[in-house]
Amino acid sequence: MTKLSLRRRLLIAAAIILVTFLGLAGVALDRAFISSAEVSLKNQLKTQTFALLSVLEVEQDGAIIIPQQLPEARLMVPNSGLYAFIIDPLNNVVWQSNSAIGVRQAGLQKEQLGSESFGQDGNKLSSPFRYSFSISWETESNLEYEFTLVMVEASDHFVTFVAEHRQKIILWLGLVGVFLLLLQMLALNWGLSPLVKVSNELDQIEHARQDRILGDYPDEIAQLSQRINLFIANERRNIERYRNTLGDLAHSLKTPLAVVKGLAESNTTIDHDELNRYTDRMSNIVEYQLKRAASSRVSLVHGLVSVAEVISRIDESLKKVYASKGIEVGGEVAESIQFYGDQSDLYELIGNIMDNACKWANKRVRYSAKSIKAGNSQLEGVELMIEDDGPGIAGEVRDLVMKRGVRADQQIEGYGIGLAVSREIVDRYNGEFEIGQSSLGGAAIKISLRPSM
Repeated sequence: MTKLSLRRRLLIAAAIILVTFLGLAGVALDRAFISSAEVSLKNQLKTQTFALLSVLEVEQDGAIIIPQQLPEARLMVPNSGLYAFIIDPLNNVVWQSNSAIGVRQAGLQKEQLGSESFGQDGNKLSSPFRYSFSISWETESNLEYEFTLVMVEASDHFVTFVAEHRQKIILWLGLVGVFLLLLQMLALNWGLSPLVKVSNELDQIEHARQDRILGDYPDEIAQLSQRINLFIANERRNIERYRNTLGDLAHSLKTPLAVVKGLAESNTTIDHDELNRYTDRMSNIVEYQLKRAASSRVSLVHGLVSVAEVISRIDESLKKVYASKGIEVGGEVAESIQFYGDQSDLYELIGNIMDNACKWANKRVRYSAKSIKAGNSQLEGVELMIEDDGPGIAGEVRDLVMKRGVRADQQIEGYGIGLAVSREIVDRYNGEFEIGQSSLGGAAIKISLRPSM
């Protein structure tokens, strides 16, 4: 049963309900018709009884005189199915119609004076019907004689009549059932059409012919389609985030790997403490990027990070990476300036911007940081400024270079994701990211980070 489709389940349920309803309706109609036919037969027998009484005469000695010509012709035809009997107070048959000749009729008895009764002589539909009427006849000499007139109707015609009616009921209810079943099928097709449509749309999505559910559906299905669209969009964001994280990981490891490589290739004795520091840094980067890949939300629980300490370590690393260029990297950052957030985020943000500046600079990279007010927050924000004396970033490409994989100069080595990653971090902290012209002649990156509490 679990493998049946929703359409078949509803159709089977509708068919069962329809057959049950029509069956009960057929039984009710049959009982109503039989009851109506019995009432009609009772009235017919009552009329025939009073017609017979109208021609009946009682002599002074109590003898009952009935003419040969009777009002009902069937009473004069032997074995016609309609019989009449007159019963005296002693339950003796004192008269019977010619139609009753040769017919044995048991159980005839008188009724209470002035009463009538109607019923069948058995519990079967084929049992004969009997109508009895008791009367007291007063003669001209004021003598009263009691007798009961009994009319018996064989059920042959009644059974045939009921059978014909039942055939008609079955025929018409069957036609009505087929018609209603067809209507049910049309109603099911119409009612389930949104499900068929959304199923077709899911097939289109699965075969990459469309990227989301586009149809306009009833409220019950609209909620489902909206959640499916949200699920699809979230999955695509996850895939994009994982893809970006791999690029970010490669980009983040570039600088410490270059330092480690430089240490390994140097002719001097390797400083194991320094080597351990950079390997720990790479381990932290991997852990940080994995954490970003596993969560799409920014943590609400942060700590205070020393901006001067982070910039100092990044400064030291970049001087070693770009030692061959002879770039002068420097600036002043007060020890009191602190960043409220994740330390790895700050390393990633400043490291990307300063690495990008060293890559494009001719001879000089300058950085600075200061505290700024952050609205009603009890904590202060941080404004970072990183400048270089390189060619700068033209105004028409400033928005473009902040997209992943885009580089202003394809000849320069890199992945084209440093600024994009930095912009994403700034956006997660509801900060501001601006690209301008430096007084040194190159680009100036201004970043404002304000805590939300």
